[in-house]
Amino acid sequence: MSTKGYFAFPPPISGTSRPYPTSIPQSPDTKEAFVDKSTPGRGDETRSEKPPHDEERINRLHKERELIELSEIEWVRGGGVLRDAQGRRDKSRTERIRAELKLQEEEKTKMDRWRDYDERWKALVASDKALSFADIPWPLRTAPSSRDTDAFTLPAISEFLFESLSVRSNAVTKKSRIRGSILRWHPDKSSLVVGRVVAEDVDAVREGIHAVFHCLKRLQDDERDNNNTV
Repeated sequence: MSTKGYFAFPPPISGTSRPYPTSIPQSPDTKEAFVDKSTPGRGDETRSEKPPHDEERINRLHKERELIELSEIEWVRGGGVLRDAQGRRDKSRTERIRAELKLQEEEKTKMDRWRDYDERWKALVASDKALSFADIPWPLRTAPSSRDTDAFTLPAISEFLFESLSVRSNAVTKKSRIRGSILRWHPDKSSLVVGRVVAEDVDAVREGIHAVFHCLKRLQDDERDNNNTV
């Protein structure tokens, strides 16, 4: 078996079938000793001479490393196993990439869920059509069954509101998320929504909005208490 590459048992995916080097050579030490013997008392001096195009070479090597890392990720994504410089299975590095891919997928799911909720609210506000209970973008991971307001519990609403805040790229604070949600679900504003609900769903929608707003106020109080105790 050749030890040139690091992939083991390649799966049938495109773009990752050829072996890649496992390391990029580092740039050489560019310091050279310089002794001026023509002038008495000068002693030994050193100076750093940067070879021409050295920066371009380093940039090129960085880009090559990025391409290699992307190839590794795609290889593992497709079920491949990485190899080390000796041609042995690199289980540790493979598992690290698998864990990162799993985390990225979970974060994407959380962000997609919040974006869908937010976009549905924007579309609802921009429209003037009649609404049913199911048309309301309730702040839950799973849409409640028809007119079921028992689903609006504090744990369920908290889980939905805050799950996307754990995403590494998130810049929204918990306080900001609560405040924005309270403004959205405030009875004074939601009355415009209730006015468009079909008659048979009005009571259930009004009850659902009240339950959501009550949970949000509790979350706001808890957040305020936590800040005061810090």
